[in-house]
Amino acid sequence: RWVADRNEHFLADTHGRANLATATMALDAKGKFIGLKVDLSAEMGAWLSQYGPFIPWVGTTMTPGCYNIPAVHVAFRGVLTHTTPVDAYRGAGRPEAAYLIERLVDAIARETGKTPDAVRAQNFVKPSEMPHKTQTGPVYDSGEFEGHMRHAMDVADWKSFKARQKASAKAGKIRG
Repeated sequence: RWVADRNEHFLADTHGRANLATATMALDAKGKFIGLKVDLSAEMGAWLSQYGPFIPWVGTTMTPGCYNIPAVHVAFRGVLTHTTPVDAYRGAGRPEAAYLIERLVDAIARETGKTPDAVRAQNFVKPSEMPHKTQTGPVYDSGEFEGHMRHAMDVADWKSFKARQKASAKAGKIRG
């Protein structure tokens, strides 16, 4: 009986999350999101796997996330490479979409001088807007995104994070 070791799996198995994306968000004068543009190149590997092309397509539909963005343009292309093929793994496109939009929201916060939670709260789909159909198709039938964010911040003791980060730095550790 043959069982592949980690090195053999690394060379022969499928892989995932090999995307290169450029994203731009347009905001109005008050900081509300009014448009999102994404250009995505998604590695497919040396040949197409069963779900390889489906993964970035799912990701493009999930790109707006829980934000109210009136105009969205997403273009993606599959790129053949010399690697093993990409296949579905834990979320199949959704984690990549969440990573993209949340990194973009953090960049907007830095650029505008607002806190990331303030940018998010201002642009979340509100409970009164439910059901909410995104510009890419998915429908949110319910959600209290700001409330959940605030609760997570409380549970994580977010207000003391900077102090804990400084204490970690003094101890030679990196936090956050």
